[in-house]
Amino acid sequence: MQQSCRGSSAHIFLCNLLVVIACILPGSATAHGKGKGPTRGIIESNGVYLYYESYGRGAPLIILHGGPGLDHTYLLPQMLRLARHYRLILYDQRGSGRSTGNVDSASMTVKNFVDDLEGLRRGLHLGKINLLGHSWGGLLAMDYVIKYPAKVGKIILVSSIGAASDWVAPFVHNRESRRTFQDSVALAKLTGSEAFGKRAPPVMEQFARLFFKSYFYTQSLADSLTITFTPETAKNFLSIFGLMSREITHYDIRSKLHELTCPVLILHGEDDPVPLETAKEVQSSIPGSKLVVLGKCGHFPFIESPKDFFDYCEKFLGNDR
Repeated sequence: MQQSCRGSSAHIFLCNLLVVIACILPGSATAHGKGKGPTRGIIESNGVYLYYESYGRGAPLIILHGGPGLDHTYLLPQMLRLARHYRLILYDQRGSGRSTGNVDSASMTVKNFVDDLEGLRRGLHLGKINLLGHSWGGLLAMDYVIKYPAKVGKIILVSSIGAASDWVAPFVHNRESRRTFQDSVALAKLTGSEAFGKRAPPVMEQFARLFFKSYFYTQSLADSLTITFTPETAKNFLSIFGLMSREITHYDIRSKLHELTCPVLILHGEDDPVPLETAKEVQSSIPGSKLVVLGKCGHFPFIESPKDFFDYCEKFLGNDR
């Protein structure tokens, strides 16, 4: 088990304690993989403690989860395939999963999320990193490489939200229009319950499964999505989502994307509620980037189209061990 903490002895004690707690909580990472378990630890970064898991060996590939407000666990076990050729690093962003962080407007900013990632890179003593950002994680990857261009080798944007906020309205329309009447009724009943008000993890997990069904082309596959909320994720998910939604309500980084020189692969489902035009616009803004559209696929291509998804990822990244 690795960890990195600097500062006072109290900080070091807290970091050690967080690692121990993270390792004994239900749903720990070793349950997701086969064979040797991951390296797990805590990195002190930008005023918060970030929980991470590292699998495999090779060139570092950091996975940026979506939300904002989710944690890394919904990406497992599927993403573990990438650990065959790369050092796969997943972490919980501030305020979610097993990471710390105040859930307020001062803490929940794009700048802080970007600087958290840079602190993680430094704390793990990594040189250049490759990034794979899913959904909101795609925007985080784009913002990171704009600020730290020399630190990034390659980027994969998976079902990414847009580089400007005009994608939001059509996305919400697509998401809601695909939701069945039965699921809408179930969501309304669930969100009106006392347990939902208390943010009980089992109820929040049930909410997330129902909520994300309309993100799938084949909605029955939503049951394959790993939803295992820690108490922190259950408590903070909707609050972080709300704060960050306001943070990115009016943004446009398209003009800055023209400055990117690293290779970029964009993977987007043809039936993703995030409009395909959003991915096309990002592709046209990044010189030399490549867009691959996955047919009969929604917002979670690693579940709905795993063979094509991982084949494209591995071909793009290469077998750099």
